[in-house]
Amino acid sequence: MTSLAGSFLIAKAKLQDPSFRHAVVLLLQHGPEGAFGLVVNRPTKVDKLPFPVYFGGPCQAEGLLMLHGHGEWLEIDEREERQAAPGIFVGDAAALERVNEREPGEQLRFRVFAGYAGWGPGQLEGELTTGAWALGTAHGQLLFDTPSEGLWDRLLPPQLPEPSLN
Repeated sequence: MTSLAGSFLIAKAKLQDPSFRHAVVLLLQHGPEGAFGLVVNRPTKVDKLPFPVYFGGPCQAEGLLMLHGHGEWLEIDEREERQAAPGIFVGDAAALERVNEREPGEQLRFRVFAGYAGWGPGQLEGELTTGAWALGTAHGQLLFDTPSEGLWDRLLPPQLPEPSLN
């Protein structure tokens, strides 16, 4: 099985689960043991935080998860390990600290998530087989430069009309 880690999963219109309806998920891990990712286009409200937070998925995480587009924040030897997709890096406590200490008006490329999306062994493959998801190429420019509310529309492949049965 080829790993889909580093790809976008784009929920097709037929996927009606409220957690994933019109969702775009960045897959961070995918293999025989299952898959793990973050819904990247669902802003949510979290009180008392100085930055926006996104609903990462229906699975509870012990803390917050972070993606950022700043390779320069990482040591050269850790860039490959932390790169989820081209121009997208998994953040750590030091990256979150940089966000908290940013200068007024400084434009940073990041998203912070509460929760995550998870699939057991074979579960995601089954959903792909039924046509619930489309796959897309993930990269930092697309994630950080596209408004979250427009990401699904931009990534969803065009629908072919269903043939008439008349």
